[in-house]
Amino acid sequence: MRHSALRSLAVFLLILAGCPKNVPIEQPGGQTPAEPQAEARAKAELDILDAQTASQSHEKAAEAYEALARRVGETTSAAEALFRAAQHWRAARLPERASAALTQLLTRFPLAARANEAKFQLAIAQIEMGRPRDGYQALTSLYDKLPADQRAAGAVATAEGAEAAHFWPEAIRWRLEAAARLEGPAREAQLARATQLLDGELSFLDVAKLKEELPPDSPLLGAVVMKLARVYVHLRSYDEAEAAARDLLTRWPDGPYAADARALLDRLSQRSQANPKVIGVAVPMSGKNKGWGEAILQGVGMALEGSGLKIVVKDTRGEADGAAKAMEELALTDGAIAAIGAVTNVEAPRAAAQAQELGMPLLTLSKLEGITGAGQWVFREMLTASAQAKALAEFAFVRRNMRRFGLLYPSIPYGVELANAFWDEVDARGGEVRAAETYEHDRTTFAPLVKEMVGKLHLEERRDFVQEQSQTLKDEADPYRRKKALRKLRDELEPVIDFEAVFIPDFAKNLALVTPALAVEDIITSTCNTTELERIRKSTGNKDLQPVQLFGANGWDDPTLVEKAGRYVECAIFVDGFYAASARPETRKFVEAFQAKYQHPPSILEASAYDSARLVRQQLERGAITRDAVRSGLASVRAFPSASGEMSFDKNREPVRDLFFLTVEKGAIRELTAEEMAAQGAGGR
Repeated sequence: MRHSALRSLAVFLLILAGCPKNVPIEQPGGQTPAEPQAEARAKAELDILDAQTASQSHEKAAEAYEALARRVGETTSAAEALFRAAQHWRAARLPERASAALTQLLTRFPLAARANEAKFQLAIAQIEMGRPRDGYQALTSLYDKLPADQRAAGAVATAEGAEAAHFWPEAIRWRLEAAARLEGPAREAQLARATQLLDGELSFLDVAKLKEELPPDSPLLGAVVMKLARVYVHLRSYDEAEAAARDLLTRWPDGPYAADARALLDRLSQRSQANPKVIGVAVPMSGKNKGWGEAILQGVGMALEGSGLKIVVKDTRGEADGAAKAMEELALTDGAIAAIGAVTNVEAPRAAAQAQELGMPLLTLSKLEGITGAGQWVFREMLTASAQAKALAEFAFVRRNMRRFGLLYPSIPYGVELANAFWDEVDARGGEVRAAETYEHDRTTFAPLVKEMVGKLHLEERRDFVQEQSQTLKDEADPYRRKKALRKLRDELEPVIDFEAVFIPDFAKNLALVTPALAVEDIITSTCNTTELERIRKSTGNKDLQPVQLFGANGWDDPTLVEKAGRYVECAIFVDGFYAASARPETRKFVEAFQAKYQHPPSILEASAYDSARLVRQQLERGAITRDAVRSGLASVRAFPSASGEMSFDKNREPVRDLFFLTVEKGAIRELTAEEMAAQGAGGR
């Protein structure tokens, strides 16, 4: 608003430049004119004040003119003094004071010669005061009353008012009005500003309406048509975009937007041209995520062996701009029929948007939630937090009859995303999260957090403790015995374990610190070891002691898990989207072939890339020769035998498959059997 005010001030000074300072102000009809001698004296004082204020600050000058207006009564010089006071107040950036002076002038001298100028200045002051809508409305009503030689400056000021009020279409119209009354650089400046507003502020409907309203010879019409063409591309209305670009070239073949229109037509023509022998891969091949790109290429390469298909690789650098450029080159330069990649959270949204705009199928390997919302050309082949949360919740509710849960999670995106997704699933199924604690990823002491979960940190909130404490204070008069009894009461206080399972979405290095803290507070997690459970029940004398199930996510699938966390993760259950040691036939077949070729076991990244390439290959081998045919075929995929098991795409083009459920048994990670997955457990504690 400050910049707008300064521009408005500069504009209005242009108006004033054409007005002599000592223009007499007519007396309003019906008002008794001041005596000639009084008028002469007032005029003399005004002339003297003009000379005195030339070297004064704007504020002092304004105050002096207002004082003069009060002294000289209803003379024409009083009105002139108020007008000049307002000029100085605005120059001093005090629009409230300027408004007061102008309001007084218009009240006392409503028919003065400068009344319309005063109203115009008052409207600008309103804009500067933060009332742009009022100011703009006043400016529009006064514009036709301005002298012809002041209309250009008045149009600029009105355009500034419209911008301040965020009336963008009106601002453009007033910029065009100003341009029509100006020449040279001043005219070009107004047209440039109108074009800037057109590109940055107008909605599609506003642009379309403006196109219909502008006369055929408007200097902005070419820019409007080009803007419409670009909007049509964004809306994926490619026929309309092509029509707009051709219209522009027909009407202005040598205009400033002709080159842009030709480039757009070329882009649209290439959009539908695809080579069914070329598959693109857009991945980071440099930077910190280079290893991901190399792993993806291994999976893609293995899937396309013997197919005769060509792989074209573009380096995204793991950056949004790099991904957008990679997708554009694959589609328009290399003619790829589909693309695989867009793995990092930073690059995936831009790659997805570009694939959608270009009409090229993309199988993204990103776990970013909602990425397929970019449109029908975007498919996902990667595990997400929501998929893990849904699988765990279904297992807990349906297979184990659990309803109450605890959460312990690190305050990093991975942990927060999984915890929130699991919590949402629990709520949706009518369960309860009875305890939830978060921690910094580098925390090393977890006892206080676990104590908080089981009600042993803030004992004053536990009624049973408060009652026992009161009784102890009453029974024990001896200070030493009282202190000892209170310590024993705290030490022997039973934890409140009102949850059946604890979900910890973290990684192996932290689990080695978190899980022992659970055991310290008597949270027994060895749910599958009945011998150990009976031993604990006997040693504690608590025959009703119930174990708590530990749940985890794919961060647990780490060879160092058992080494780091040991017996504290025994019997835990966690999920992953891929498990290299699985007995699933397709998984075993893939792992053995990959191990033989690359001399190391594959991860979920190589497996997902492998499956993505096989999905595209399947469509091409079935006869698809256009991008739309590939897209349609992918959308219809059902029961595809992937490296991770049978999978399909749902209506949102998200993968649907059974995840791998893993557990820790006797110091080793193994997959749950089909019988264990189907077993109905007894929860409901």
